Amino acid sequence: MKGIQPVFVHGWGFGPDFWAPVISALGWTDACVLDLGFLGAGNASPLQAAQQLQALQAEGRPVLGVGHSLGFLWLAQHMAFASRDKLVGINAFAVFAARAGFASGVPVRVMQRMCKGLSTAPEKVLTDFRTLCGAQVAAEPPQTQNLCTGLEMLMSADARPVLAGRARQCVVLAARQDPVVSPAMTEESFVGGPPVQWMDGGHLLPHTHVKACVALLEGVRKMMEQNAG
Repeated sequence: MKGIQPVFVHGWGFGPDFWAPVISALGWTDACVLDLGFLGAGNASPLQAAQQLQALQAEGRPVLGVGHSLGFLWLAQHMAFASRDKLVGINAFAVFAARAGFASGVPVRVMQRMCKGLSTAPEKVLTDFRTLCGAQVAAEPPQTQNLCTGLEMLMSADARPVLAGRARQCVVLAARQDPVVSPAMTEESFVGGPPVQWMDGGHLLPHTHVKACVALLEGVRKMMEQNAG
């Protein structure tokens, strides 16, 4: 049996370095950290990240997907979800934008306004969002096209059908004082799905509550290794 393959995906407005505190504390040298291309001057993009994930899954190892915020939604839509795979969401949601039957979501006009703002003042849009999250100003420049692609996913994507019946393969850690993902939104988006583990905190649990995130991930990986054996 090949070993577990951890795959980490950051949320909107952040980059792969978002996971540095958690991965450092875990000491997982086999972790793959995908880049959705929201920041920096490189060629990373959501499409390239999807291709990289597909290549990893083709190797046949059980995948432990770990997504923060939008990163969870992205993984839920792109993982092949073999029976041995697990998906962990931190500050996560299965659907983000408000729609019929999901009143607790964020109004679509908010994302539309942000996408419009990216065309004229991308640094301001990015900084405003990161400030809301409690994060510092980004050290790298925003990549407008990829950020708009991320907003479009937030507006349209709904992973609830994909996650239906997969509650045993998913784990969710949420914060009661999250200014981006409200408790009501979390609970409603995961109705009938995996149980949500709650703790006090904001939208950046992988930075503010590293030990709790590490303990959760170590437990999930240990369970996967036991099942694989």
